[in-house]
Amino acid sequence: MSSRTPGVEVGHMPSTEPLLSIIILTHNDSNKFLGGCLGSIRENVSCPFEVILLDNGSTASICQDLAGQHPWIRLIRSETNLGFNAGNNLAARSARGKHILLLNVDTILLTDVAPAVRLLESNCHIGVVGAEAYSASHKARPSAGRFPRAWRLWLFRSLWLRPRVRYGPEEFHAYKVDWVEGSFFMTSAENWAAVGGFEEQNPLYGNDVDFCQATLARELAAVQCADTKYIHYGGFEVSRTKHLYAGFRRYHEKFSSRTEQFAANLVLRAGLIARILVYGFWCRMTKNKRIEEKLSQFIELHRTWAQRVP
Repeated sequence: MSSRTPGVEVGHMPSTEPLLSIIILTHNDSNKFLGGCLGSIRENVSCPFEVILLDNGSTASICQDLAGQHPWIRLIRSETNLGFNAGNNLAARSARGKHILLLNVDTILLTDVAPAVRLLESNCHIGVVGAEAYSASHKARPSAGRFPRAWRLWLFRSLWLRPRVRYGPEEFHAYKVDWVEGSFFMTSAENWAAVGGFEEQNPLYGNDVDFCQATLARELAAVQCADTKYIHYGGFEVSRTKHLYAGFRRYHEKFSSRTEQFAANLVLRAGLIARILVYGFWCRMTKNKRIEEKLSQFIELHRTWAQRVP
């Protein structure tokens, strides 16, 4: 198939009825991670599964190589880059599994995902399951956190946590959290449908937090499975600062009272001004390009603050 028609599937279907639908998005530069990610799935996933790969508007087609090397994937192409949220929503509409795993392309599974699947199925009060993340150097990195209440927005790092509160039977090694990172995000197909997938209004940060808050509203918990581990190569890009702030503001617009929303905006705005002052002084003293880039992002965000949350 040579044409790039949005939503058209290519490749071969798996031979078994999947229990788990693994969804991966790829776009241009991220294609370099794809072989490692798919290889780790093939090596570590023991339950019946399917892989749905969305080519999210890549300028170079990867269809022919994938069809030859990995005939067990289902490839969907979008003519344009839909973004993370809309892209996952599109791919999820093709999922046939009882459960859905959203997996970043820049990840490598280090263990089987079966413990996470068993955990999700062990308790009807669990709605979302995450896993333990590690950096490329195999150092533990946070992959779960707390909801962004107003007082926590003074320091963004306070939103991340290393889970300490055990959840359920000891055998499952599960920990209660507010949200789990979208780089490894498992939920039932039923919960995905009930929540309505990811919020598409903000294309990047906050989708995982929003989904877990909506899941909690259904009286279902988010937990982290300590027996499932993966490497996540990704990191925060300065150019995405505006999306991070937009995610926080959008969260409070959707879920908070007017008082809480006002407090959150006040904290965010005050923190933004403080960052401009600190980074401005830092930039003047060091002439560091990285600091200068951050400063310009903060200034632009402050200038456009009054605009509606994306």
